Amino acid sequence: MLAMKRTVFLILLFVSVSLSAQTERGRYTFVFLNTDPDRAELPKNQVDSLQAGHIANINRLVKEQKMIAAGPYYTGGGIFIFDTNLEETQVVLDSDPAIAAGRFKLEVYPFDMQDGKICTLWHKNEADIAMTTYHFVRYETDFDHDGAPAAKTNRFTQTLIDNVKYKEKGVNVLGVLNFTENRGQVVIYASDKEEGNENLFSTHELVGKGVMKMTHKKLYFPEGIFCEN
Repeated sequence: MLAMKRTVFLILLFVSVSLSAQTERGRYTFVFLNTDPDRAELPKNQVDSLQAGHIANINRLVKEQKMIAAGPYYTGGGIFIFDTNLEETQVVLDSDPAIAAGRFKLEVYPFDMQDGKICTLWHKNEADIAMTTYHFVRYETDFDHDGAPAAKTNRFTQTLIDNVKYKEKGVNVLGVLNFTENRGQVVIYASDKEEGNENLFSTHELVGKGVMKMTHKKLYFPEGIFCEN
């Protein structure tokens, strides 16, 4: 009887751990805010009002502990990271006045951390959160390519990241975010060099074969989100 109880306990424990893992998988949501080139021309005061509403909405979602962080690219547009699932994120995005006004084209993807981890800064006062410059790399699967299914395995990205980590001084890979449904990865890293890093990440095997496309940008982002402090 004791052995049977122990067996049942282990089965229940296994199920509990499995359900916990499933809950964690796809827990976070990543949003690309791509500047819409076809957005309507608006008077400056209206653009300023939408931007102020956009920032206020970001601050509200952070205080509600739904949004983890937001930051712009230096070239326009930016990203959001949410601690909500896909459906919950799509609902709260509608509350952003700039998004509602069609200023951005959105891409919204659930993701897991392939490398690194995320730390929230909700316990900090806004004045104590520093903004810094990171480098941002996006690997995007080209579904028109015959080799697109190969992108489902992340070993190509991980091999590249491992090489960068151990061979490149002054380059600190902070996080590799893996999108679900074969939608690619994002790499966030810090570097002592302002320029010249792009070549390190363009050596990705699937980029060389045309299976994935790479984008490299600078990102203005809250420091500490990737537990680097």
